[in-house]
Amino acid sequence: MKYLITESKLDTTVSMYLDNQDFVIYDNKKKFNNYIYFLNSESDLYAQICVYHTNAFGDVRNQVFINYDLIEELCSFFPIDKFDCLDIIGAWVSDTLSIKIGRVSIAEIHDSHRLIVKTE
Repeated sequence: MKYLITESKLDTTVSMYLDNQDFVIYDNKKKFNNYIYFLNSESDLYAQICVYHTNAFGDVRNQVFINYDLIEELCSFFPIDKFDCLDIIGAWVSDTLSIKIGRVSIAEIHDSHRLIVKTE
């Protein structure tokens, strides 16, 4: 069976897909260097999405780092490229957490440490 998703409904469809992933949201609630993690399960050590909420000085950053595997999954499942995927996930995170999002990027080799869940 083949489904056609119009371009105007694609963002909504991807957002619904992300909603159905039932991510566990973990906020380490630190005043400084606060991260909010979107995990597949509570026992995960690596996040699918990480929001760098505040930096070491307490300044709000709201930078979003996305696991490369999640980007690949969405790009292979939906007819979107990586840049559109970043925009859609950024908007979804903004709606989910009710915060204004700054920079959204793929957590590649140099910043993949941001996906590691810090529970201390």
